[in-house]
Amino acid sequence: MNSFQLGCLCLGAPLLGAIFGYTRAYNNRQTGHWFCVVVVAISFFAGCGLFCHIANAQFSDTVHLFTWIKSETIRVNWGFLFDPLSTLMILIVTFISFIVHVYSVGYMRDEPDKLCFFGHLNLFTFMMILLVSAPNMLQLFCGWEGVGLASYLLIGYWYERPSATTASIKAFIMNRIGDIGIVLALGAIFTFFHTLEFEHFFSLLKETESLPSSQWLNIIGLLLLFGAMGKSGQFGLHTWLPDAMEAPTPVSALLHAATMVTAGVFLIIRFSPLFELAPFAKQVMMFVGLITSLFAGTVALTQTDIKKIIAYSTCSQLGMMFMACAAGAYSVAFFHLFTHAFFKALLFLCAGTVIHAMSHEQNILKMGGLKSYLPSSYYTMIIGTLALTGFPFFAGYYSKDLIFESVYISAIPFAYGYYYLCLLLTLITGLYSWRLLFLVFHGKSNADEHVVAHIHKTGKMMQYPVNILAFGSIIMGYIGFKLLIGQSLGFSWNESIAINMTDHAPIWVELLPLAFASMALLVCYYVYVHKPSVSLVILKKFPSLYQFLKRKWYIDELYSQQIAISLTKFGGFLYKSGDRGAIDRFGPDGFANLALKLGGYMQKPQTGYLFHYGFIAILGVVLILGIYLLMQLFPQLSKELSLAMGRL
Repeated sequence: MNSFQLGCLCLGAPLLGAIFGYTRAYNNRQTGHWFCVVVVAISFFAGCGLFCHIANAQFSDTVHLFTWIKSETIRVNWGFLFDPLSTLMILIVTFISFIVHVYSVGYMRDEPDKLCFFGHLNLFTFMMILLVSAPNMLQLFCGWEGVGLASYLLIGYWYERPSATTASIKAFIMNRIGDIGIVLALGAIFTFFHTLEFEHFFSLLKETESLPSSQWLNIIGLLLLFGAMGKSGQFGLHTWLPDAMEAPTPVSALLHAATMVTAGVFLIIRFSPLFELAPFAKQVMMFVGLITSLFAGTVALTQTDIKKIIAYSTCSQLGMMFMACAAGAYSVAFFHLFTHAFFKALLFLCAGTVIHAMSHEQNILKMGGLKSYLPSSYYTMIIGTLALTGFPFFAGYYSKDLIFESVYISAIPFAYGYYYLCLLLTLITGLYSWRLLFLVFHGKSNADEHVVAHIHKTGKMMQYPVNILAFGSIIMGYIGFKLLIGQSLGFSWNESIAINMTDHAPIWVELLPLAFASMALLVCYYVYVHKPSVSLVILKKFPSLYQFLKRKWYIDELYSQQIAISLTKFGGFLYKSGDRGAIDRFGPDGFANLALKLGGYMQKPQTGYLFHYGFIAILGVVLILGIYLLMQLFPQLSKELSLAMGRL
């Protein structure tokens, strides 16, 4: 099969599944959802074929389907762009999506309308593939908005819960705020380069004489960065991401592993040739990534919801990917995106098995001692934690080390300072990760007796996907390093990203993160397992700091109580004084009242007498003739009146 056939199969299969789920063509509670699972499996195998085809041929293939927009100034085609970057992303998206679909069969077993849920999952997969395979910026924006729509449907799936509907609306609005940057960036790109096709745009970036000033390139880069911040939940536009945990756990895994939240990182990598010409935008990107990682990591230290801790972990890891992009190591950022997909999906699905076994309890302070009840979940979650914290021979070790190394040797100002702050991030990551594991699986049980009596082991349909991800969290770091960084195994990026890698850093730069990760493990074991009373002592000594972190730096309060309330009051003022008091009063309502008054005056001569009507008609003829005679006697006045009427 050629690229066209594989692309249509890869994209069309989940679209067919979404249509099937929404139309309920076969609404059988026991078997209907399996069709949606099968089509995603087909999409994954088609993605494998695409990747092999592009990797072996070592070229990029642009497939033209039809002309979407055609005018004198713009021409936009609808099709596919299959290059190493897009095919790798398709492979990750379809694989994680397939794993989540299989897991959902067991997790959503008792859900009455699960066929609609699987339709939402299929729609999300379709939109994500549409996004990453777009050959132009408008098609990418369609996929970008489609992913936002699908996430809104998935987060608010349990719409009978007010918290779920609020979280879905919040996610939708926050993403729309970020999308303003995308729209403005696309407008600026078309203004300066007169194209929206990626191939043409990247070729123009190589011609220095056709480039706009560096200030405009930095502005475009900042606008794209702002859009990526919304989708990837970076600091300032992050508030939707933890609240999205109101969705079913499979949705949390799908959104936070390799799909929606990584779309922002993908956007930056796709526009890497532009960011290489926008140094100020890269400096801002480095700061945004760092502050996001520090913020999310410190907040995760105090959270008690098992899913929100992992969600803030995702924020922190995405911040590290932004830092790698800012350092010019786009391949390293994608490498961490690749490994992160496995161990973060693993952690979310392990959390789902715990929640499922604990009668949907999510507070880790009401758990404890689950090691003997859920041994499979315990050992797989250890693997995910080791990969996340960067221990040797696990997936995260290879990619996180390279991020720190690329930051250390980058040309960004204060690179050494950023590196030492990355070491602090490593310590924080280890602290919240091992805290979660020890509080859930070690120590004495804090659960209600009724909950403990109903703890049950994970079913095979949920455990098999978890085991596959655990295996991937072990081996995919080494395989990804050979494939993406070493570019062996017959793979080449083939200019699909801008690669700006330099020599390796000193050996101690690689060893220090491991030392900090080990320190975090020892501290957490001592505090939460060996002497649990120490944690209470720490809380009593720093109550203000604990409250500050527990309330998430008061960002939500700032938005809701300061910005939102102020804007609501300002909007009410504009509505009452501006809209109703001025525009409506002197506009539509004013004209209507004037017409009524004139109509009232016109009704007064309506006496019913014929000679009154005749007098009015004669008076009108006299006035018209009088105006005509004046215009004939004073032609200059007539000319000025005509010009005045023309201007009106």
